[in-house]
Amino acid sequence: MAILSTNKKINSRINSWKPSSPNQVFVEQDGKLFVCHFDRIFGAENLSIYNRFIISKASYENQLERIVGYTNFFINHYDRDLELVTAYLKMKFIIDKEKIFDNNSIDGFIDMLYEIIFTKSIVEKIKLLVEENYLDDIETDSDNDSNKKKYTKFEKKHLESLEFNNDHIKVLLAISFGMKIMSPVMFHFIKLNNIDIGKETDTIYQFYKKLFDIFGYGTNYSLFDDKNRMLVEEIPREQVEEEVDMMSLQRVEDGYTYRYYTTKVLADGKAHKVYYTPLKILMFNKLFLYV
Repeated sequence: MAILSTNKKINSRINSWKPSSPNQVFVEQDGKLFVCHFDRIFGAENLSIYNRFIISKASYENQLERIVGYTNFFINHYDRDLELVTAYLKMKFIIDKEKIFDNNSIDGFIDMLYEIIFTKSIVEKIKLLVEENYLDDIETDSDNDSNKKKYTKFEKKHLESLEFNNDHIKVLLAISFGMKIMSPVMFHFIKLNNIDIGKETDTIYQFYKKLFDIFGYGTNYSLFDDKNRMLVEEIPREQVEEEVDMMSLQRVEDGYTYRYYTTKVLADGKAHKVYYTPLKILMFNKLFLYV
């Protein structure tokens, strides 16, 4: 999925930006290869043996130019500390040199890939990229309503819970970007280990599915009690941010997301420890209608 605006009058930076000097080119396409210039980036000629990732699927070979462009944009504007490039080098060393994973340990390799590439800081950088480059607003009424119709199957009414809003589109764009930056490592591993990725297999899905959990949160919140029972499904972000500004909430990290803890008097008239957490968006349920 391209991070594009459907409004022809505006275009996001990610689609208009081009490198203006060789120093802004961290990755390149060379036929079916995704090339990351580790030797030049880190000033170590001996790293050149790790520069090339083999892309072994035609549909991704056709998208390689876009993947390269988006990756260079991301590094130049959101990842200037080269966290992604460093992660690529670590994964390439694991695949080519250590060779501790093969077709019998795919799950272990996937866990390692997420641990090294999708750190909390990389995830936050991707979210920021999407926030700054998603220029549409499909929730805004317009005379022709073309944007909203595009996200309604066959322009027919269906359950409101299956409709798309701006948060859903941003989640999809973040997942799509995660797929792009993962794909060089994934396909190189698949090629070197002769792993079957035919239509009858779900190998690629197994690589991608965790992205739906990592990025599957909206900007509003849900409220739970101390026994993890949902009290309120959706609370406006502004309401929670107001409590944060009043310093009445305690933030606790929770994997790729977080919780805000506080104490509230509930229906039983007693004070209970409760927490807000970003609203979980089950994209699989929504996507089912559109496939």
